[in-house]
Order: sequence, then C-alpha cells, then structure tokens
Amino acid sequence: MNYPLPEKEVYRLILDGVAIVAHPLALNRERRFDEVRQSALTRYYITSGARGIAIGVHTTQFKVHEIGLYNTLLKITAETIDECEKSIGRRIVRVAGVVGPLERALREAKIAHDLGYHVALVSVHHLKGADYDRIIEYIKSIAKEIPVFSFYLQPAVGGLKLGYRFWFNLFKNVENIVAVKVAPFNRYYTLDVVKALVDSEKENEIALYTGNDDSIIIDLISVYRVRRGGENIEVRIVGGLLGHWAFWSKRSMEIFEYIKFIRELKEIPRELLTLAHQVTDVNGAVFDAFNDFRGCIPGVQEMLKRVGLLETNLTLDPEETLSPGQLEEIDRVWKMYPHLRDEAFVARYRDEWLEGKCVSFEYKVPNLEELFKPIYVLK
Repeated sequence: MNYPLPEKEVYRLILDGVAIVAHPLALNRERRFDEVRQSALTRYYITSGARGIAIGVHTTQFKVHEIGLYNTLLKITAETIDECEKSIGRRIVRVAGVVGPLERALREAKIAHDLGYHVALVSVHHLKGADYDRIIEYIKSIAKEIPVFSFYLQPAVGGLKLGYRFWFNLFKNVENIVAVKVAPFNRYYTLDVVKALVDSEKENEIALYTGNDDSIIIDLISVYRVRRGGENIEVRIVGGLLGHWAFWSKRSMEIFEYIKFIRELKEIPRELLTLAHQVTDVNGAVFDAFNDFRGCIPGVQEMLKRVGLLETNLTLDPEETLSPGQLEEIDRVWKMYPHLRDEAFVARYRDEWLEGKCVSFEYKVPNLEELFKPIYVLK
C-alpha cells in the first residue's frame, strides 16, 4: 500500500525540531465551547512563535472525542491556522490527536487528513492490557491513513508502560512514523525510546520530541550517545510537543529558540540548568504534580484565565477541578518567576486575537539577563 507521505517542507521542519503547543479547550462559564476564545488561543500561540499546533490531544481533553466536538475543533483550528499562515508567511505544523477504538481512530485519522492536518498524535492509553503486537498493529492501521506522531503518555495520567522491545519493534516494522512524543516523565523510560530508535536505525527518519514537562530544558540540551555495532551514534530530542507551552507561551518560545541557538556549542551556560529547574517548579504547581497530576488541565486553564485569554478554568468534566492547595502553589510560582511570564505581551495583542485578527509573528532575540534571573525568595 502507498502510505500518505508528509509534505516535504513540513517533514523537514519536524526533523529539524520545532515548538508544538498542545492546545487547550476554551469553555465559557456555562461550560459550553467558546469558539471565539478557542481561535484567539490559536492566534496567541502562533504570534508567540510556535511552529506547530496540536489539537484533540490530552491538553485539549480526551473527552472531546466522545461528545461530538472533535470535527468542530479540528475545522476551526485549521481555518485559523490557514488565516495566520497567509498573514505571517510561515508554515505551521498541524497535529491532530487520534484516540479510542480502532474504528473511531481510523475515522478521526481520515477527518484530520482531509482537513489538512500533517500528522496524527496517536495515543494508545485505551489499550491497557493489550500485548505489544496488538498495539503496534493499531498504530500501523492509522499510519496507513495519515503520518503518525507516536506518543509515550505518562502512566500517572493513564498512559501505558511501554518498554524497549515495544519501541524497537514499532520503529523497525511500521512505516510512516515521522516522530515520537516522549512523555513518560521518567528518565529510564525516556532512555528506552532513545536506544530503540538508534538500534532500529531510524534516527535519521524519526524525530524525538519531548513531552516530559518535568524536564523540558534538560531534554532539549542533552546529547544521547548510543553504541551500535562498533560506532557511537549521537541523537537529540530536537523539539517539544508540550502542554506546558500552552501558557506563558511567548517566553517559552524564546527559551526554545535560545536553546536551539546554543546547543551546538561545546559549553552550555550553567545558568540554563537553573532556568531548567525554575521551569520544572512552575510545571509542578500548574500540572499538580503533588496530587498525581489530577489538576493538570484546570491548572493550565487557570494560567490562561489570569491573562484574560480564557473566561474560566472549567473543564468538560465537572469533577476535574483544581486540587486542594493547587491554587496556592500557582500563586507562589506566579510571584516567584516574573521573568517567565508574558502577560504584557498578551495584553498588547489580546483584543486583536479576540476580534479574529492574526498578528504577525513577533520574533524577539532572547535577552539572557531576563532568561537567567535568579530564583526569587518570597518573604
């Protein structure tokens, strides 16, 4: 069978490494879909410098696949990206989340392909208890409809533990996989994926992307060296597909571009390690790490609500709310890391985004003094 191939320009972008934002869902105070703010969020991310948008993914809430909102979301997002691409003259990588039973997943893959999405982020969390062969066949079926961005979702939020053998067999035997989002929030599991990619000899065909929100900067500056035969093979995690990048996005894009600029140097500024821990501290509060990530999506919504991009932090599930003590943790990191926030940038363009205007991409060379401010001590 002839597989649908990714566009050459888009495939090159993916292999080179881009920042892809995992897009949240905008709801109003009545817990109804807010189309205006949904599109405004997309414009925010693109103006911030994101080169990719992922919709229908975990940060969007998997429930959108069950309540008839999936098609609408993909269509609105695609139309907004179309408008912004014309305005800013930059290609945006379009990623559609695909989940659920195979029949529905194939239907979603076709919808995404027909709407112009370049790749499907395939989550297999619903296949709990299935053996590796069955999971691989599931992904292989979807890859016949659309190029695949495979996904190692952390077990704490329902993902499966997938070992080295799974990843090696997947990379070796399934065509049309262009990238993998490595998001187990676990160093050992992350290494399994890296080693399997090298051993399968696909390191030049499949890109590694971090989804480890607890270790974003460390992932992006690291060089992995794996022995294959008599040769040392070096690989990098080249980009990210992250829910963390859905808030304070302007600063996140600047940090990513700075990392891409300096990571070829022999010496990495040690201040970057301090910044890495600051980002992880923010993520721990927003993603509710201390309560097993139960409030991760409301936490992201809360950050967007504070800058006026969302009306509320409500989710589709009334039971999914901020955890006890999470709001206080969010308040702490909000005050502690002003150099990571971007509310002035949002205030400048928010009304235009809400009015349906695509603002030209605003590139800013990172100011290292701003990026490397020391941790603030609160009294």
